[in-house]
Order: sequence, then structure tokens, then C-alpha cells
Amino acid sequence: MLSTRVHRAAVARSLAGTLLLAGSALWQPAYAQNRGFGFPFFGNPWFFDRPAPQPWAPRHRQPREREPVNTAPPPAQKSEITPAKTGIVIGDSMAEWLAYGLEQAYAESADVGVVRKVRPSTGLIDPCNGELRKWLEQSLANETPVFIAIMIGMNDRRSMQACGPSGKSGDAKAGAYAFRSKEWAEAYGREVDAAIALLKGKGVPVFWVGLPPARNIRAADTGFLNDLFREHAEKDGIGYIDVWDAFVDEDGDFTMRGPDVNGQTRLLRAADGLNFTKPGARKLALYLEREIGRTVLRSAPAELPAVARGTNPPPVKPDERPAAGPVVPLTAAPPRVKGDALLGEAKPARSSSDARLRGGEPAAPAPGRADDFSWPRSQQAPGAAQESSGRAQEGFAQEGSDVAPGSGKPRPRGASRKAGENAR
Repeated sequence: MLSTRVHRAAVARSLAGTLLLAGSALWQPAYAQNRGFGFPFFGNPWFFDRPAPQPWAPRHRQPREREPVNTAPPPAQKSEITPAKTGIVIGDSMAEWLAYGLEQAYAESADVGVVRKVRPSTGLIDPCNGELRKWLEQSLANETPVFIAIMIGMNDRRSMQACGPSGKSGDAKAGAYAFRSKEWAEAYGREVDAAIALLKGKGVPVFWVGLPPARNIRAADTGFLNDLFREHAEKDGIGYIDVWDAFVDEDGDFTMRGPDVNGQTRLLRAADGLNFTKPGARKLALYLEREIGRTVLRSAPAELPAVARGTNPPPVKPDERPAAGPVVPLTAAPPRVKGDALLGEAKPARSSSDARLRGGEPAAPAPGRADDFSWPRSQQAPGAAQESSGRAQEGFAQEGSDVAPGSGKPRPRGASRKAGENAR
């Protein structure tokens, strides 16, 4: 009976200890369960009076900043360096990006400056009141540029109101021309010619910059305008600059990214697919920059040396070696100085072989010479015949010689051996 009571007390104490340990494990925080399993001797933060660690919190990544939709480039900044020359970039919003890229190209140069003459929403389609012509005249009135670049037309992808004989759209013969129709192309071409005539009135080089591809704009429409610009620019005698290939991929499709002026792959277009980023504007202006450097900023030709101009070189000291000698033409024959001919030298006579050489026909080889390939070789040169006969008479009649005496012909093999045997 006593053993049963002791057994029951031991079981009760075991159950109490188990429940106590389980309660302490549930009562600890979540991190205590992961670090120490809730036991005081397995990393319990309250054991040995240690401070409890900070609970773990998940890290939240900051959202990636999106590219802003740039509707216009930064305004022009006044440079501290006064440029020696200035050029004008005129047109719509595309021209403003072109001017911004050109400003970046000449930011640290005093050779040329850039003046912006832009209206973002303008175009060549005139509402029959001469507004575009007035704006162009006012933009060029007080300027003395060294070049003019125009980039316009992105806003002209629409129908065109035909102007009557009096220049007003309200005339009886006035109508609307559909975009890309034959009538539209003829009327728009007249506007292009009128704009070119105004720009050429300044008497400086004029460049017409074509339109680049853009997202959500049909490439056929932009290409149609570029073909008109190229045709009329070549007809009116100004330069046309094509920038289409700078903003397409290997398949000829529009791309947002591409190599910049340094060859690094960069984002070239803004989020709207129409405007540009700073690297894109710089690449857009690169094509115009090349033409400006070739035509406007071309350096003067280097001065030729004194010897090339026909003047005598400066005198030099006797012990000093001259820098250059007299100019001797390579095509003309050197003049003959009196007394420089050898004694007994006969005057050279022009033979028929010289005439054949001048005409491209080779001269006939002399008989017996190394270049005489005729067969059989029945003739020899006179000198060679005399030499061979003399050698035959003097030394070739000896024993063991393969040449018959008195002739230059070799005798059959074995004749020398038979002669030696008979002598024995």
C-alpha cells in the first residue's frame, strides 16, 4: 500500500514538472522558441540577467524610382565663355532636344554657341494666314549665325487645309487634303520650300534634320515625312541629316535603349517614347555636330613648307646638315650637264625595241641569251661562240672531257672512257 502511494506521488511530481516546462515554453516569446526552445539553459534571454534581443523584422525594399516623363529638356544655361560663333536651332519640341544635345557637345568649347528658336507645338502646316512665315522671319531678324539647323514636322501628321488663290481657306476652291495623299505632299512640299528659302536668306549653311522613330507613332508616317524633307532639301541645295538609324535596333525597329556616343548601352528615350534622355539628346546632336565640324568649323589648310612653295630654303652653315634638299621631280628626265659624258660614248639611238617597250610589246631576245627559249638552239651569240670554240681547242680536248675538240657540242657519254682504254 505504501509503495502504491509512493508511485502515485512520483507520477504526480513528474506530470507537474512536465506541465511546468511546457508552460514556460509556451509563455516565452517566439524568438525564445527558435533560440533555446524555451528552456532557461538553452539560450533563454532572461537567464543570467542578459538583455533580450530585438525581435526580427522583415526588410522592405524601397520601390524603384521610375524614369520621369520629360516633356521638355532643361532650359539653356548661360555659359561663362563667350563663343566666337553662334548657330541657330529652330523648330518644334524635337528641335529643342536637338539644341540641348548640341549645347552639351559645345559646353566646354569656345568655338561655337547654340541659340534656341523653338515652339513645341508648331509645324509647317500653316492655317493660311502666314503665321509660320512671320515666326521664322522674327526668329532670324536680329541674329547673325554661322549655321542654321531646322527640325520640325512631328506635329504635321494630319490633314491639311488647302488655301485658295487669295491665301485664305474660306475660298470656294479651298478644301482639305488627307495626310499622305498626293495633293497633301505637293502642298506640304511648297511649305518646305518656303521655309528653306527663308533660312537660306541668311547666306549661311542650312541643315535639315530628319525625324527619329518614336513609340506609338507609325514608322510609315514618319518615314513619309523624312522622304519629303530629303527630296526638297537636296533640290534646294541644303544638307539633310538622317538620324533614323541612331534609335532603332538591329532589325530596324524602335528601341528605348542603345549605344550612346561613347558606345555604352544607355536609356536613350524618355518614358513616353517620344522625348529623349540626356544621353539620347547627345546622340541626336552627334550627327549635326559632325556636319558642323566638317563645313562650319573646318580648320584652315596647313601651310606648305617653303620647299614646296618653290622658294629657296634658308642658308645653312657649312657644318650643319640642311633640313631638306632641292625638290627633284620624279617624272621628268634629269638634265644633262655638259662634260658629264664618258669618252667614246656614243649618242643613244632609239631602236625599234624601245618603241615596242613604250607600246607595251616586249623586245625580241638575242640568240643564245638566257631569255632565248627557241628550240632547237641552232644559233648562239657571237661572243659565246668564240669563247666556247677557244675553250674546246685549249682545254676540253683533255682526257676525260665530254666535249668534242673543235666544237661546242657535247659528245656521247662513254666516249672519254673508250679513248682512255685505247690509250692503255
